[in-house]
Amino acid sequence: MDKVGFYSFSYNNPARKRKLEEQFKSENLPVEFIDPVENDDNRVKDAPQAQKRTWAIMFSHLDMLKKFIQSNNNYAVFLEDDLLLRRNLRTYLPELIAAFNRRHLDILLLSYLTTQKPAFFKAEPNFFSSETNLLYLEYDDNIWCAHMYLLDRRTATRFLEIYTTDYAKTTLIIPEMPAFSPDWTLTKIGRRALVYPMMGVEEGTVNTKDQAQVDFHRNCKNIHYDKNEFY
Repeated sequence: MDKVGFYSFSYNNPARKRKLEEQFKSENLPVEFIDPVENDDNRVKDAPQAQKRTWAIMFSHLDMLKKFIQSNNNYAVFLEDDLLLRRNLRTYLPELIAAFNRRHLDILLLSYLTTQKPAFFKAEPNFFSSETNLLYLEYDDNIWCAHMYLLDRRTATRFLEIYTTDYAKTTLIIPEMPAFSPDWTLTKIGRRALVYPMMGVEEGTVNTKDQAQVDFHRNCKNIHYDKNEFY
């Protein structure tokens, strides 16, 4: 099997980090944590105050990509720390990589936020794997979350070339980008698809006072989480 790396980061939450590490240990898979970008990092010093944390998260994602490029892995799965992994994740990896290559994808979302079960969507015949019962669907800008996705070295290198530490340069490249965030950068450019069922489900909690967001995240978990299928 092609070499696959797993990369994550955890910001000031050792309990979440430990929980994710235990899940990977149960799967007999290695996961490498990078140091999270802090709000006082030079790369976020010029960010608007309300966006400093978002910028820090974005640069944490870019640091994961850098760690991947420095490795000898051919593919990588990038995760945030608030995930409940699908049991037997290892067994799905060959098919996920084959689908990534089959459709010449730039990014494959392995987890995302939605209150729908998209299994009823019409997909192209070669977007369904009868062997693993996985469905692959193109998605639009209304699908959110960058908490678990698959890239190859080509795409990771391209993203690192585009999203430099010079935000002014970035906005010149992508002037319509509304925010320097993984949701508006890494997951919204290039040939993209999502897999259903998901390989991971977000825990369902979010650090915000916006009740609509709180309800949305909780509902996404309630709809897709099954204790027999996920940790």
